[in-house]
Amino acid sequence: MVSWLTQPGQKARFDHLVLGLPMLGQVARKFATSQMARTLATLLGGGLPLVNALDIAAKSVGNQFMAAQLEVVSARVREGESFAAALEARHVFPEVAVKMAEVGESTGALQDMLNTVADFYDEEISTTMERFVTLIEPVLLVFMGLVVAGLLLALYMPLFQLSSVLS
Repeated sequence: MVSWLTQPGQKARFDHLVLGLPMLGQVARKFATSQMARTLATLLGGGLPLVNALDIAAKSVGNQFMAAQLEVVSARVREGESFAAALEARHVFPEVAVKMAEVGESTGALQDMLNTVADFYDEEISTTMERFVTLIEPVLLVFMGLVVAGLLLALYMPLFQLSSVLS
C-alpha cells in the first residue's frame, strides 16, 4: 500500500477516494478547503497577485486531488475567468466556499472572505470531531467492558472447571 502511494499520481487518486468516503470525506474536503482559503488569504494579504497565490496555495494543500483541482482553477483564472467561476466549474470545493469567494471577488474583499471561509470550516471540522468523539466514547466503553469480561472468563473458567473436577 505504501509503495503504491509513492508512485506518481497515486496519492491524488487515493485522496480522491478519501473524499468520497461518507464522514471522513466531508471532513477531508473541509480541511483542504480551509487550508486553501487560509493560504490564499495570507498570500493575498502579503500583496501577491491572485494567480501566483493560487499556484503557491495549490502546492500547500495536503490533499493532492484538491491541489490538482486548484491548479486547474489557477490555469482558468490565468485565462481570464473569475476565481469563483473557476472554483464552481470544478465541482470539488464546497458551495459555501464558492459563494463566499464570489461575494469577496465582487466586493473587493476576497482576502477577508477567504479568512472567513477558513474560520468557518475550521469551526465545522471542530464541531464534527467533537460529535464523533461524543458518539464513539460509549461504543469504546462497551467494547472495553466486553474485552475485560472476556479476559476474566478466559482466566477464571479453567479454575472453575478444575474445582469441579476436584470435588
